[in-house]
Amino acid sequence: MMLLLALRVTVIVHAVSMFLQPVLAGMFLSGRDDMIDSHATNAAILTSITLFLTVLAAVGRRRRLVGPRAVPILLGLFVLEIAQLTAGTQHLLWLHIPLGVALFGATIATLPVLLGSQRAAEPKEAEA
Repeated sequence: MMLLLALRVTVIVHAVSMFLQPVLAGMFLSGRDDMIDSHATNAAILTSITLFLTVLAAVGRRRRLVGPRAVPILLGLFVLEIAQLTAGTQHLLWLHIPLGVALFGATIATLPVLLGSQRAAEPKEAEA
């Protein structure tokens, strides 16, 4: 059950870190030039959290604590976050901003998939 707790805590930390990204970007756009470094640092942390979360979900899947959708969703999120990091460092704002919005939505969509995980991944026994 420690794995399930770690998974749930990590998914919440991931969501908070994702929410922080547009806040930091907004602070930068409001004239706080130093916030761009915080935005970039949080992006790297966010991507690392996603990788860790993917590994936790894969282990959780093997133990039937996580449903079959969790790992592919998290892998997709990780790949898109790498693309987002690249777009940001290359200053491709035409891609970086809409991809950030999509990642925010995808992060919110992962919450019920992962927070609702717990032996629900196992087939239910037929009632007699």
